[in-house]
Amino acid sequence: DPEGKGALQYWINYGLPRALLLVNAVLAFRLCFAFVSVDKLLSSGAGIHRLKYLILGKILYEAAANSYHQLKYWQELIPTVRAQDNKGLKDRFKTGLSSTLALILYIMAEAKYKGERIDNLIATCHKEKR
Repeated sequence: DPEGKGALQYWINYGLPRALLLVNAVLAFRLCFAFVSVDKLLSSGAGIHRLKYLILGKILYEAAANSYHQLKYWQELIPTVRAQDNKGLKDRFKTGLSSTLALILYIMAEAKYKGERIDNLIATCHKEKR
């Protein structure tokens, strides 16, 4: 807790909005891709500057789907988490919150890194007016 207000207040102020945004984004992508495939959108003829958001979203969605179980596995390697054999609902909830926050922080870092890479590739490979 960086502000000294307590862990619960930190989770409510920092973790909960980001978790809700992540869930909303994942559900929006799933809904969008249920009607239209990514390949059809990429071959639609739209400009690369508009498609970069779709490309980044697809990359981040795959990263989130592939890394969540790995984050849960790494979390189980922590001795204090492993020592709690008889977990109650409160402990499972805290474990779920911490793994969700870890996933959000991972996806935010990936978004910054991959977004910059996509922008650099567009700047060097595509000479298209916005």
